[in-house]
Amino acid sequence: MKVLILMTSARELRLLDGTRHTSGYWAEEFVVPYERLVSEGYDVDIATVGGEPPTVDRTSIDPMKIRYTRPAGSEDRDAENAAHFREVIDSVPMLEKPLPVEQIDPPQLEEYDGIYLAGGHGAMEDMPRSWELALLLALANERGMTIAAVCHGHAGLISLRNQQGRWPFEGYRMTAFSHEEEMVTDMVGRLPFVLQFELQRLGAKYEKADEIWGSHVVVDRNLITGQNPYSSAAIADTFVKALSA
Repeated sequence: MKVLILMTSARELRLLDGTRHTSGYWAEEFVVPYERLVSEGYDVDIATVGGEPPTVDRTSIDPMKIRYTRPAGSEDRDAENAAHFREVIDSVPMLEKPLPVEQIDPPQLEEYDGIYLAGGHGAMEDMPRSWELALLLALANERGMTIAAVCHGHAGLISLRNQQGRWPFEGYRMTAFSHEEEMVTDMVGRLPFVLQFELQRLGAKYEKADEIWGSHVVVDRNLITGQNPYSSAAIADTFVKALSA
């Protein structure tokens, strides 16, 4: 049993005003599903565009910051979680030397039971620009592989096209980081695109949690999507169940 985790290796996100926002992958969105997959007995490979080591968004391991990425009234375990995220990240050797997406050929793709795209604003920088990543995911989708994406990980899906030149997930129900959530970041009005609106433009039937930062996961055919960092545990659970089925 084997799963491929796709991650951003971008350290910055270029904004519309010309500035660069220090970013990377979001710790919770990697650590929680990674630990769940390993505990279920899956071998996990990690890949990035160019095989560059992914950089954790420092905000995502700061307990004073991650408190704002969970719903109001939820349990405060921010200090404990941040410490755990750092511990796990430091213990995964493949984060230092991930596979290059460009070198994963069709026979190697057959080795995996599913693909998971971790999020973080950095995903908006490198994932949509990689035609090799788009080809890999398009082939995985054509083969009916289980594909899961959380938060901004969906940025890796927006460049896919089928043989008719259309987005293969047109008409799918899905969720992703919401415009409402984006509005409370310090990049509001300066992002290269708003993920929710881009998915809707491509034809997604977008859904979100009833409350801001609430956990929300949507399953439609072979695609599993999670809304935000707080959805990491739920998408991990849903992904594992889909893989075992």
